[in-house]
Amino acid sequence: MTRSHAVLWALILATTAADIVLTMVGLEAGLREGNVVMAAMLAEFGLAGLGLVKFAAMAWLVAGWALLDDRNAAVFLALFATVTCAVVVSNALLLFG
Repeated sequence: MTRSHAVLWALILATTAADIVLTMVGLEAGLREGNVVMAAMLAEFGLAGLGLVKFAAMAWLVAGWALLDDRNAAVFLALFATVTCAVVVSNALLLFG
C-alpha cells in the first residue's frame, strides 16, 4: 500500500463512519434519505439496509483498488473520498445549519 493510498483509505473510513452517524441522526430527527437506493434499502430493511449498502460500497471499493495499478487506484480512491466528503458536508449542513 502506498502512502497516498493509506491517507485516502483513512479519509474514506473516517468519512464513511461520519456519513453513517449523520444519516442515523438525520433519520432520527425526521429527515428523509436523499439517495433513492439508500432510501429503498432503509424502507425495506431498516438500519440493516444502511449497513448492507455501506458494506457493498466498501467491497466494490476494495475490489477496484486491488485490481487497478497504483496510479489508477489512487484516482479511484480519491474520487470515492471526494464524493463521501461532499455527502458528509451536505449532511452536516442539513443537520446543523
